[in-house]
Amino acid sequence: MPRAVPVLALAAVLAAAAPRPARAHVAPAIGDNNRYLKLSVLGDRLRLAYTVFYGELPGAALRKAIDGNHDGAIDDAETQPFGERIARDVAAAVDLQVDGVRQPIAWTQVVVGMGTPSAAAGAFSIDLVAAICLAAPRGPHHLLLRDSYRLDRPGETEVVVEDSPGVAITGSHIGGADDEAHDYKLVGPSGALETEGLDVALAIGDRALATPDAVCPGPAAPPTIRPGVAIGAGAAAAIVLAAGGALVVRRRRRGKPPGHAGGKRR
Repeated sequence: MPRAVPVLALAAVLAAAAPRPARAHVAPAIGDNNRYLKLSVLGDRLRLAYTVFYGELPGAALRKAIDGNHDGAIDDAETQPFGERIARDVAAAVDLQVDGVRQPIAWTQVVVGMGTPSAAAGAFSIDLVAAICLAAPRGPHHLLLRDSYRLDRPGETEVVVEDSPGVAITGSHIGGADDEAHDYKLVGPSGALETEGLDVALAIGDRALATPDAVCPGPAAPPTIRPGVAIGAGAAAAIVLAAGGALVVRRRRRGKPPGHAGGKRR
């Protein structure tokens, strides 16, 4: 039970970092497709949430293509291949380097949010989530993210870097633009996000959340000494010291200084 609190805390942080492209103040475009990237930093990992939000007109065209049996309704068997294809394309296009080492992108979530299964509807989104484990949890880190994924009819791209308790984002910029809130909005093709990328410097403190799990197992725990072993070792040391003391007493009784053996002792 002592691990329940950190696990629940991790779940709360991850829930807060979930992609939210369909929140109330984000409306789908009419003729454009938008993308939203959020990089959340925890004590031992990064969480990348990547959302493609298809607009009303391109979304309507895609729905007809996804409806493979042309029955007017889109089911999971039809959305899954589409979602997997987009996930592969985006993973291949995202170049994320942590401290100069390129990190592969493996999505742990691929969700196609149709809203309604109707093939005659319009806008919809696809949400992708990946966890990138830090080789050296905590401490200072440098991140560089480039995105060369080509959206048809690109509208806006929003990129957000999000901290968490114990994490300090000391700087970020995309090309020549920086923002104190680490929230960037680009219009049209990805541009500087593809060429120069999102550059982030951060410091992860000792109190930042780092809870080993199936995704990021964490460093191996240091070996512990069982109480019985410790007592045994202490008893053995006491016996050795006692024996040494008895030897000194015997030698003193014989009139010889301790350690004297007729020459220099090594």
